[in-house]
Amino acid sequence: MLTEQEQFWKGDFGSQYVARNRVDWKARVPFWTDIIDRTKPRSILEVGCGSGWNLRAMRHVDPSIAVRGVEINQDALQEAADVGLFVAEASVFDLQTEWPESGFDLVATVGCLIHISPADISRAMDQIISVSNRYVLAVEYADETEVMVPYRDHTERLWRRPFGKLYEAKGLNLVAEFDAPADAFDRCRAFLCEKA
Repeated sequence: MLTEQEQFWKGDFGSQYVARNRVDWKARVPFWTDIIDRTKPRSILEVGCGSGWNLRAMRHVDPSIAVRGVEINQDALQEAADVGLFVAEASVFDLQTEWPESGFDLVATVGCLIHISPADISRAMDQIISVSNRYVLAVEYADETEVMVPYRDHTERLWRRPFGKLYEAKGLNLVAEFDAPADAFDRCRAFLCEKA
């Protein structure tokens, strides 16, 4: 059963977001080149991949990497499928069910964890960690503490958080923390973590 936040993004508001939020995925290629050079993954999963902008950039950097996505919004799923991306319709809370025996070298979120409620964020991060063989990457709006941010006349839909510290509290090592390129990722901060 989807959470309240997931139902919100799966529905009309999420579809409006997909239609409104067009991304120049080629502008993200340098960022993903750097991440792939650092982590050398053979497989990557992006959780909450939307229309697949990051997956397109990853595939461009190295077509031999098995890139997969997870998404709940039908319009985003269709758009990703239309360009030949493998994206499963699944919740972040079902990752262990989707991939019970095999993990990914790198599991990434880009503007996904910010939309998960305080009551569910720990459980979501546990699921992400569970399907990672080695690295976890969060590219999200960040803050020193958890801060709820009003979003397009809605409350309880977006939170900035100290994602590096949250992953460290779960036993991961924070390998790198830096600002993602603003022209490609708005004002997000990148937290690259490694399983101990």
